[in-house]
Amino acid sequence: MSVIQHENKIHEKACTIAESNRQAVVNAAGSSAAAVKAADVAFYRAVIASCKTNSLPFSNFTYALIDLGTGGA
Repeated sequence: MSVIQHENKIHEKACTIAESNRQAVVNAAGSSAAAVKAADVAFYRAVIASCKTNSLPFSNFTYALIDLGTGGA
């Protein structure tokens, strides 16, 4: 995944941390598809939380969660 760049630097930093955490889990997961999916879900939830905290739109990230089978929550 790419790094999210945004004019709101607090949000950008939160997204960078979430991506760093996601990459660490994926690297440790090896061939575990379930661990990778869990890392992706955690990433999108962290980004959505940052969006909500910073009053930013987050619907695109909700769609990503739906695609991952979480129902968007």
